[in-house]
Amino acid sequence: MDGYNLKRSCWLEISLDNVRDNFFAFKKMVGPDVKVMPAVKANAYGHGIVPCGKELEACGADYLGMGSISEAIKLRENGVKMPLLVFASNTIEEVAELYIQYHLIPTILSEREAKAISDAASSPVPVFVKIDTGRGRLGVNAEEFPDFYRKITALPNLYVEGVYSHMAAVNWPDVSAEYGLWQYERFSAAIEVLGEEGKKIPFCQLANTPGGIALPEIRMTGVCPGRAIWGYSPLDRREGHPQLKHPITAWKSRLIHINQVCGGKFGENYKAVKLDSPKRIGIMAGGLGDGISPKLAGGYVLLHGRKAKVASTISLEHTIIDLADFPDAKVGDEIVILGRQGDEEITMEQRMEEWGRGVPSFWIEISSHTARCYYKEGKLLAVSESGVLQYI
Repeated sequence: MDGYNLKRSCWLEISLDNVRDNFFAFKKMVGPDVKVMPAVKANAYGHGIVPCGKELEACGADYLGMGSISEAIKLRENGVKMPLLVFASNTIEEVAELYIQYHLIPTILSEREAKAISDAASSPVPVFVKIDTGRGRLGVNAEEFPDFYRKITALPNLYVEGVYSHMAAVNWPDVSAEYGLWQYERFSAAIEVLGEEGKKIPFCQLANTPGGIALPEIRMTGVCPGRAIWGYSPLDRREGHPQLKHPITAWKSRLIHINQVCGGKFGENYKAVKLDSPKRIGIMAGGLGDGISPKLAGGYVLLHGRKAKVASTISLEHTIIDLADFPDAKVGDEIVILGRQGDEEITMEQRMEEWGRGVPSFWIEISSHTARCYYKEGKLLAVSESGVLQYI
């Protein structure tokens, strides 16, 4: 594969150019006065935290929204210097020193957490406060925020650089925007109570991917696109919607063995049966352990630019392909699980529908067992195998 020999023949091809293009499409839409904080939680939604984090830093993102302090530290150890916000994911009192050591921005949900950060710091450090405006999950209730803000800003070694919330439901105004606008009203009211002090907070953010697209009036001074960076939006496409591209351009494998078998799980409901005549099969690297759905059984992959039927149940490491119509198939031939081969294409949307998976589930269920191959300007830049990244 592009002169690089993978240790295991099952891999994703990921375009960092598409990550870049998605970021700039969103940035162009919101304008120069709105800060953009891409969410890169859960290993950049399964795409790979280090290559994607570096790409977004190079794009000029204002912050990155991290899912855990461990992933934030990983970015620091790989040379990322931009501001990193860690979404609530730990008991801050136990790891406050790590926030200071690695120059990470904590999400503050309580006075106790604020005090822990202030005590750990030797000079004022930035924090973000999360407020709950209707997601019904994490955050200081919006109506309690002004008093909370005044209490924590009285501490000697911190200052509030950002306030953010999480949207629960939003759509185009002519479809269903009422709940999202109610959340915005609660958020805005909480900030307005602070008067001039509230206006000085650099980053105020409620809008996520659909909110940032459908409701320009709620963008405030910051937006936090998650799914958009990875090529997806839940909204109907219409004027005003940015053009987004899937960074995952292909999911591929290779034939690692070809055999003539006289029995196996080829019967009704894949019952083990003896065969009247030998069956020619090929074994593809990749199975349940990679995130391939058991629903692929009876479906197809692409081989030699044509549909090749999956002949049996999906194993943990392997998938069995019916080669009856592929007499020229040989060990090493490339197989496409997702993507284009010749005139045929299997789209991500098709696989999501077939496998009953949505976003982000589809992305994050592709395990680290599956290699990630990163491309930049059409050339292989880096490969991650079992979570170990190597630049080419």
